[in-house]
Amino acid sequence: MHKRLIHNVLTGLGMLSIFLLGWWFWYVLDGSEKAEQRAIQAAEDYVHQTYTDRTLHVTDVMYLSLYDPKYHVRMTSDTSVDTDFTVRVTRSGKIVDDSYEEDVVSKFNTYTRIQEAYDRAVQDALRLVFSDRISLMAELPYLQWDEDKDEVNKIDLDDLEVDQVTGLAFYGARYGILFAHVRSKSYTYEEAADLLRDLKYEADDRNIRFHSIKLQITIDGVERYTEDIFYDDIDSPDFVKHLEQRLNN
Repeated sequence: MHKRLIHNVLTGLGMLSIFLLGWWFWYVLDGSEKAEQRAIQAAEDYVHQTYTDRTLHVTDVMYLSLYDPKYHVRMTSDTSVDTDFTVRVTRSGKIVDDSYEEDVVSKFNTYTRIQEAYDRAVQDALRLVFSDRISLMAELPYLQWDEDKDEVNKIDLDDLEVDQVTGLAFYGARYGILFAHVRSKSYTYEEAADLLRDLKYEADDRNIRFHSIKLQITIDGVERYTEDIFYDDIDSPDFVKHLEQRLNN
């Protein structure tokens, strides 16, 4: 009798533990509509008290259960294209922090908008022309916090202004890098030089400026890669020789 009682107690405790563990997993891994609405209201109250932009509003809510069991409430502005940040809120409606400083004040959103516009312009202008020969990507690199701005040719985020005009021609000519992966066949150095001249001609014709090219290409059966093929070098009389030196370094 005594053993059966102990067995029943242990069984009951085991079932209770399983229930509590399941409830805990549900609580952590699954959001609820009530908690989501509480998080939205908390985020709205917080930003209206903290920031002067009266047009801030919620555009998205995510509950990242495994990575960070908080509600991530995305706030954007009707009047500022670069004002886009996230407020983290607990299930109980407590504000944890926000990314306004990191995303907006730092000008990182501004940089991202310009970078995406530049890559989109390159793709729209050149993708169809070279789709059977070259895979293209474009980048406007930005200055990292630990880099010397006097030695690195990259965008300094401090020089940007929130919501500034894109200015792709300026940024492309000064900072733009094209990543050109030449496919399908093996080239000679002369053919590779002609292909890059064609690329520059088409880019100029469509007012897509760039600073330099990173090139991956097969030359005489050997895949080669180089960086810093500068815009002004491509039309030089000795470009074939220069390209051969770059690809063999």
